[in-house]
Amino acid sequence: MSPRPILSIGAPANGSGKTLLAAGILASHPGAFSAVKVTTVYRDGRNCPRTEVECACRKLHGRYTIVSDGGVIDREGTDTGRLGRAGASRVLWALAVPGAHAEMWRHLEAEVLTGGERIVTEGNRIIPVVDPALVVVVVPPGLSEETWKPDTWDLIARAGVVVVNVRGDAGAGCGPLVARLKERTRAAITVQDVSIPLAAWPDGTLSRCASRLLDGTAYPAPIPHLKS
Repeated sequence: MSPRPILSIGAPANGSGKTLLAAGILASHPGAFSAVKVTTVYRDGRNCPRTEVECACRKLHGRYTIVSDGGVIDREGTDTGRLGRAGASRVLWALAVPGAHAEMWRHLEAEVLTGGERIVTEGNRIIPVVDPALVVVVVPPGLSEETWKPDTWDLIARAGVVVVNVRGDAGAGCGPLVARLKERTRAAITVQDVSIPLAAWPDGTLSRCASRLLDGTAYPAPIPHLKS
């Protein structure tokens, strides 16, 4: 839907490390990207982010709502606050009910975003809508695939980079997960603690990809979907 440079981050579950990874990318390119955190709001309270200071349901008015108020965005202990402090040029919190993401993004493009903004999005459901130049999926080891969000393998199949988010020496037990990922995607796969600054990652693939979005050099065509 959008011709602008967009890097989108998805994950199989809440708590996988999406915000930490987004913050790492923003910190490595301070002021270069705006950040859009996308939250899908279920009216019955399902999957409501438990880490947020205020329930997202209370901020949603109608089918979607765009929050830009600094008093909300910059709050301590919130994902949006972390993204702003990491180095985003500005942060927007986009809330939508299931099925309203395309409508919401059209509004963002027409009324909120400027022509030159480069965007990092966080959230699974916005990815098929914006068709980003780069999809990054962050996967925590040890999480049963039975608990993954239903769209996870589709996102992994179209990803350019998959990050297996390990802590400390936990990477030693990631072999089966990495092998499974290699069967399902042609993306670059890196095993890394996403809380570590991006510049310190031994594998510089993600940093190079983000830089290519910013400098306008040709980015490879989106990786086609693979059969699941």
